[in-house]
Amino acid sequence: MKPQSTFTTLHKIILIVLFMVAIGIRMYDFDDPPLDFHPARQLHSALMARGFYLDTGGNLPRKTAEYMHEAMMRGMQEPWIEPPIMERITAYAYQLAGDADLRIPRGIAIFFWILGGVGLAFLAAGSFSSTGVIALCAFYLFFPYNVIASRSFQPEPLMLCLIIWGLYALVSWLDRPGFWRALLAGVLIGLAILVKQVAVFPLALAGFAMIISQKSFRSVLKRPDFWIFIALVIIPVAAYNIWGIWGAGFLRQQFQGRFFLAELINPAFYIRWIRMIDQVFAVAFFILTMLGLLVVKNSKLRAICLGYMGGYLLYGLVLPHHIGTHDYYQLLIMPVVAIGFGSMIDAIYERLKTPGWLPGILLAGLCGWWLADSVITMNRQDYRAWPERWQTLTPMLEPYSGQINTIGIMEDYGAGMIYWGLKTPMIWDTPVEALPASEADQRIRSAMINREYLMVTDLSRFYTQVKLQRWLNENAELVSSEPDYLIYRMDLNE
Repeated sequence: MKPQSTFTTLHKIILIVLFMVAIGIRMYDFDDPPLDFHPARQLHSALMARGFYLDTGGNLPRKTAEYMHEAMMRGMQEPWIEPPIMERITAYAYQLAGDADLRIPRGIAIFFWILGGVGLAFLAAGSFSSTGVIALCAFYLFFPYNVIASRSFQPEPLMLCLIIWGLYALVSWLDRPGFWRALLAGVLIGLAILVKQVAVFPLALAGFAMIISQKSFRSVLKRPDFWIFIALVIIPVAAYNIWGIWGAGFLRQQFQGRFFLAELINPAFYIRWIRMIDQVFAVAFFILTMLGLLVVKNSKLRAICLGYMGGYLLYGLVLPHHIGTHDYYQLLIMPVVAIGFGSMIDAIYERLKTPGWLPGILLAGLCGWWLADSVITMNRQDYRAWPERWQTLTPMLEPYSGQINTIGIMEDYGAGMIYWGLKTPMIWDTPVEALPASEADQRIRSAMINREYLMVTDLSRFYTQVKLQRWLNENAELVSSEPDYLIYRMDLNE
């Protein structure tokens, strides 16, 4: 898709400035440890990447050989779900840097997110006015949730980058058929699905909608390049699953317990899903962007986006637990929501016949608001003390080899202690608040037996558990009380 003639040099400069500011805001608070956004998920990838790095002869400055060996083993023990592509890329970067510096994967994630934003501009440039393209790029780059998520050590930034460029390649191939364009589209979309398999749902329906929207639909199916494209999409992920399930076997357990189809007849599931959309986007804004998709002028892009959203709905129905409990599972639709936002701005601008400078002023104000929100979020909590804190506290909390001495109420499910302290706590997940007092006390005592310490880092969850607090006041000693953690010492043998 070539940009329309209305895309002037000034508009290109504005886009360049947007991308430069987008990079700049992501550099803010850059060295804060990855505990600000789904820390358990980020540290899962961090453990794997550090394990790969150490397994290939890497070194951790100022760490003992024993520490490095244990860190490597911890990384190798982490389960695989999707292939660890981001983790391997990070491990190679660690080799170049000579250390497992957690700023490196943050920088890699930012790079892929920004590169995806460039692809989104190319994808939309042939279908929107310059105002619409700038608006959708502004949303993708500055929406507060996107700013935080784009710094996260997860597969999602790479997956979205590949999805966006894959869709651009798909449109280019169907507009101008040819072997090399089919090859490029197949490789990019196949890699996107390989990076995170949930991408198969929206991409499959987007591709299907795009192909059937062709006037010569039957002739497309007869072309050799079409079947090359299909093969390139299917073979990588099929090979990975065959190897993971029937070969090495590591995927067998991962697929168990991920499909809760009984949820589909439970109204609470749909309420949770809507709440998750509201948490990420706000429902009213989300609905407006979906209406924006309906007025996308380019029929091919409109078909892709509507098919993509149909795939998102299918994805939520197949994985009902995750779609309603993990807000980052909404990241998959971020490019299409951005397109809907750009289309909505385009339609409003065209119908109101406003002066050319007015949309720019309004959009600049909106971006400023989003940027301020992002800075406030990043300033809300400073995690820089936690790496050293875990290395100091863990020898006290877990002094014995081969025995779990600590139970934790932790928002990262103990991943911080595992990553920096190389010890695994037991996580408190016993619901007692609805039980009679005597039964609650019995269950708490049963869970605490053989544990010497309870460490609380998730204070908000702890303060809702009144019966647990009362039990601790009667049976434990508060040995450390800090603004962001509590430590209780228990001796149930006394």
